[in-house]
Amino acid sequence: MTCYTSRSIILHWLSGGLLVFLLVTGTFVLSEIPNTVEKLGSFKVHMILGILATLVSVVRIFIIIKSPKPEALLMSPFRASMMKANHIAIYAVILAIGMSGFVLAQSAFLGQMIFFGVEKELYSSFHDFSVGVVHGFLTKVLLFLVTMHIVGVFSYTLKYQHNIIKRMWF
Repeated sequence: MTCYTSRSIILHWLSGGLLVFLLVTGTFVLSEIPNTVEKLGSFKVHMILGILATLVSVVRIFIIIKSPKPEALLMSPFRASMMKANHIAIYAVILAIGMSGFVLAQSAFLGQMIFFGVEKELYSSFHDFSVGVVHGFLTKVLLFLVTMHIVGVFSYTLKYQHNIIKRMWF
């Protein structure tokens, strides 16, 4: 087999798209908007998509474990270990971001305010919560890991003259 299964491909691009959207909007949009009642709609979208991205990632992990793998790429053992470590780190950080987002939402009563209409004053900064600082830090770690993933794909393609993007496409 030279490429991943259709399920793996769909989940890869779905989770990738969700994560890029969440990282960009969370880092450059949500963090710049003052914490007022008007921001609750944006939080709602961010929370729903964050939950979805975390669940898609969990499903993806199970499918990766259960599905047949494509043939191994020709590369040095060091590069293979770095590739595996990068993938494991990406999944671990995605799950940690999802958990920290959930804990932050619970700590700041966001879920109760957004989904159940509880009236409460928003905190002026979610960095008042240590889990808010962790959540923000982990998003930067994920940006780095995803960047390294993309750099790895392109550097492999250039070095070995083999378009491995086809492995993750239909």
